[in-house]
Amino acid sequence: MIALSIQYPARFWPSFATAAASRNLIAMTSLAITSFVMSSIAHAAQGSKPVAARTPPAATAAAATSAATSADATSAAAATAAAETAAIAAQRKIEIDTARARCTALLATINAVTIAKDPIEDGSCGDLAPIELVSVGKNPQVAITPPAILNCDMAVAVHNWVKADIQPLAKKHLGKEVVRLETMSSYSCRNAYGRTMSKLSEHGKANALDIRGFATASGQTAFVLEGWGMTSSEIRTAAAAAEKAQAARLVADKVQAEARARALASAKPATPSIPQTQPNPLANAGTLIEGLPKPAITFGNAPAAKQPSDFGLAQPSRLGGPTKPADKKSDEPKTAAAPALPADPNAANATSGFLRAVHESACKRFSTTLGPETNAAHRNHFHVDLAQRNTAKTICE
Repeated sequence: MIALSIQYPARFWPSFATAAASRNLIAMTSLAITSFVMSSIAHAAQGSKPVAARTPPAATAAAATSAATSADATSAAAATAAAETAAIAAQRKIEIDTARARCTALLATINAVTIAKDPIEDGSCGDLAPIELVSVGKNPQVAITPPAILNCDMAVAVHNWVKADIQPLAKKHLGKEVVRLETMSSYSCRNAYGRTMSKLSEHGKANALDIRGFATASGQTAFVLEGWGMTSSEIRTAAAAAEKAQAARLVADKVQAEARARALASAKPATPSIPQTQPNPLANAGTLIEGLPKPAITFGNAPAAKQPSDFGLAQPSRLGGPTKPADKKSDEPKTAAAPALPADPNAANATSGFLRAVHESACKRFSTTLGPETNAAHRNHFHVDLAQRNTAKTICE
């Protein structure tokens, strides 16, 4: 505050009633002056700060309108998207319910233990009404080990295949019905044959099943890898190897025979030995007649006794002539015996016969049947599926 001292002339003093009144007037005057000074200082300080420009009322209204329009557009787009999503979900629910109802109707026609699964939607893979197939048939009940994730059409096809084909063939070849069907793969979201650059596998649609083998109630098993026998390709390979080995042995025998012949040709012939002179038994005979053996004389039917010659020589026991030389082993090379080729895998093999008959029967029920004869990837299992094609052609390999 600024202290002010105001001096009033003495002539004004009589105008105030008392000294107290004078002091009050002075104080009020000082307060008014102080307020004026402080207000001036405040206005001066505010003058040094920038003053924000006022937005024209028209611009403010336009901005508010634009913001409101944008908000309305966003809200409308969100509402449209939500409506479309709801429509798609509703349509999907109808499709799932329809597929489930159809599956239930199909399963009602067979004897099978199944568990309904949630729809599978994995990109291009999946099925709207998949089931877990636990077993098929009754008396006997055939366990699917492990249980397979399939669509209902495949479940029905597997049931009918087991009932109409596999069981009669098992009794014919194995003597017992099958009680277990061992699987390798069912639903799997992948491309055909496990490749990355090819069409989607039927496994990705829960429309295929891979089977490694079967087992009967007596514990007898028929696994594809061990029981199929040699494939056609393996038989051809073995036959080619046997022929090659036989040709090699013939060449070796020929080389050995030629070597023996050259060795015999180069050897010197042995000098024949001169026999020693034997004493002549007729040297001391008087005449030639006397030196000859006397003939035997017989009387009637009695056999003639052997008569010794005058020189004590026995009657000759055989005609003369050179002694037959002993047989010599031929030096000619012998032809090597042909090696035994692999036995026919179908011959006298109950397990092989069963598996091959089962494979053949599958070709009549499924769109695709693959096995050991297809390629190395299927050497240990059967693949069956219900692939839909533009033609009625089936694949059986």
